[in-house]
Amino acid sequence: MKFVRCFVLAALLAGFVSVQGCKKDETKEYDSLDGYISLSLPPYVEPGYTKTFTIDTLMHLSREDGGKIGYAFRDSGKGVYDTLVTADGVIRHHDFVFTAPDAIVTNSLSLVGFVDQDAPYYSSTASVSYSVVRAGLDGRGSVTNFNIGSSEQFVDLRDGEKYYAVDRDKLSWMRQNLAWKGAGAPYMQCAAISSVFGRYYTWEEAQTACPEGWRLPTDADWTSLDPSAEAGEDLSGMAGKVMADLYFNGSKMWEYWREVKISDQLGLSVMPVGYATVSGGSYTFDGLYAYAAFWTSDESDGLGVCRYVYHNKDVIFRGRLSKTDFAASVRCVRDLTE
Repeated sequence: MKFVRCFVLAALLAGFVSVQGCKKDETKEYDSLDGYISLSLPPYVEPGYTKTFTIDTLMHLSREDGGKIGYAFRDSGKGVYDTLVTADGVIRHHDFVFTAPDAIVTNSLSLVGFVDQDAPYYSSTASVSYSVVRAGLDGRGSVTNFNIGSSEQFVDLRDGEKYYAVDRDKLSWMRQNLAWKGAGAPYMQCAAISSVFGRYYTWEEAQTACPEGWRLPTDADWTSLDPSAEAGEDLSGMAGKVMADLYFNGSKMWEYWREVKISDQLGLSVMPVGYATVSGGSYTFDGLYAYAAFWTSDESDGLGVCRYVYHNKDVIFRGRLSKTDFAASVRCVRDLTE
């Protein structure tokens, strides 16, 4: 298929390849390369994450005239090209090793298929974005503005995960979402973000997910956060008292709404990481920055009872959802001895 539009193309490694836009000849027609080009990276990675791309498995482009095609990688974080195959078909490297930087950033990785500057073809590019995330609530992790205060910290002996907790009445509440990897799934199926957002569990998984000495809260435990509430009620005027004004990789998590005064007065430090629907073992994630949803140990008419917060309502809602097709966050509680 012929195109006459102009594209500005970047230069690729001086001395080996020079890719130019079509401004050199406004009347010349250019073909697109045949085939496809694609890249795959997890959307969230940890600092130092590496992945090796083998050029032999990525060379899926061709020219109608049978000419040569070059291939080059570009990591926007480094701002330079790494040419694996030159425009005249010479293989310089068979592999490209991607390494995530030791910084909380969002960058893109691109693979470019290009031709000699005189060949009448446009280049072809595939790009993928990735965000580097880091656990921890000390101001150096991805989640910031978390007020640790005088909170106690405990370690889940099953996997070494550390959690802050706060005492409320006769219970100690986890201030972070459970991240136990023995069940559930991480956001976007990216292992790197488990310790940042916690994991998403079905009601059935949640029943046995808490560490030894801790348990899944009942709906009554949630109701007890508001002494004036009756069992089974939505908790009006309570959402802001459990929501924390947190930031993820520099972005504000809870959108501002005049009706909701975020104070985290009760210290549960709820963050809006949404929920997931589950079908055939596949997870679809939704509600990031808008919802926070938590399972209780209760059930009603065959459904699991959950508590959830929506960003523009100062209410901790009570809901009933599928025990197997819906996945939510988990906060564990521990009974305090007298």
